[in-house]
Amino acid sequence: MVCLMKIWMKYLLGAVFGVVVALVLPVEDAGLRGTLSFLFDLSIRIGRYALVPLVLFTVPVAVFELNEDKEFWRSLGRSVLTFLAAVVVLTIVGVVVASIANPARIPLLADTSAPSSAPGIKDLLFAIFPETPFAALVSGQFLLPVFLLAVLVGLAFSHDRPATKPVLLIFDAMSRIFYQINTFFAEFLGILIIAATAHSVLELRATVRPEVYRPLLLSVLIEVLIAAFVLMPLALRFFGGKKNPYRTLYALLAPALAALVSGDVYFSLGTLTKHAKESLGIRRRNNAIDLPLAMILGRAGTAMVTSTAFIVVLSSYSRLGIWAGSFLWILAAAPLLALILGAAPGRGAMIALMSLCTLYGKGFENGYLIAAPVALPLIAAGAFLDALWAGCASLLLARKSGHTQEKEARFFI
Repeated sequence: MVCLMKIWMKYLLGAVFGVVVALVLPVEDAGLRGTLSFLFDLSIRIGRYALVPLVLFTVPVAVFELNEDKEFWRSLGRSVLTFLAAVVVLTIVGVVVASIANPARIPLLADTSAPSSAPGIKDLLFAIFPETPFAALVSGQFLLPVFLLAVLVGLAFSHDRPATKPVLLIFDAMSRIFYQINTFFAEFLGILIIAATAHSVLELRATVRPEVYRPLLLSVLIEVLIAAFVLMPLALRFFGGKKNPYRTLYALLAPALAALVSGDVYFSLGTLTKHAKESLGIRRRNNAIDLPLAMILGRAGTAMVTSTAFIVVLSSYSRLGIWAGSFLWILAAAPLLALILGAAPGRGAMIALMSLCTLYGKGFENGYLIAAPVALPLIAAGAFLDALWAGCASLLLARKSGHTQEKEARFFI
């Protein structure tokens, strides 16, 4: 019976069961929380298991196919501009909502002497170009070096075709093999979601002070609803033709739910890849490139949540209010967040907030600690929107290229 369920139903059942488990367990039991933390980390690792080889073998085939049709560079440029534009737009939404809602100041109760651990520009460059290409494959924490290597391999396939054709056939076969392995994990991810949800809810129970953080969390909730159910449907309707946009959101329920309960976009990427192909009908040559690129450059939801949290941090430190220059600075820094977020699949909002505080300076370097007690809901909200937007953007870009085969909602997996 369970095997016949839609994937989103399995994930929802897993999430509900995880919430129930977390609500009945004692918060004060440190040993129990440690066990759940271990199960959470293990679940994330299992959920990501097939991701790197899937990207490594699928992207070169997609690049080769697009390059043969003289579409690769135009398609890549369109995708990069789309994802960066979304980061800027949703950052503006975050700034506007925070300005209108004007969340209450958060008391400076945290120990603000702790150092920031956000990755710097030097760290990111070393991560993109490690000592050997194989180092990126072993780590799997940052998709950009893997993606870059895969793109270069795909472009190399177009040179001396007779010599590279046997290897291309091997990559194509391995791509299909790892897609099947990814399908296996996607089908049974609902079991892993139990541990992920239980851990997140239990940690939330142990840290959140509702009376202090309610205004911030309410502002973020408003943003999530606006972005997910107003802005994204409008983008689908305006740029994607006269089709029901909420049908697309329905198709993306499972990956969005996986991202929400785990706060990790890589955890949801395997499921997103499967739904992009089998529910939305996006051809491999598009989703193989656009979905990883969305996780590297298109973390617009996390950028939006981060901008709101940053405004609250500044307001909590200063009684003079936020100057217009601060808003403009946040908007200017938003595109820089894209590369930083690419290196943070599981801690997106907090890594971005650390980076903004560090870049802003002026004594606010450790201001992110004010929001640390609600790190989990902030990260989860950003990851939820990131996964949802990745699917929507991939569909829009595929429709623009004519690489979709639309399916009826009753055939969604």
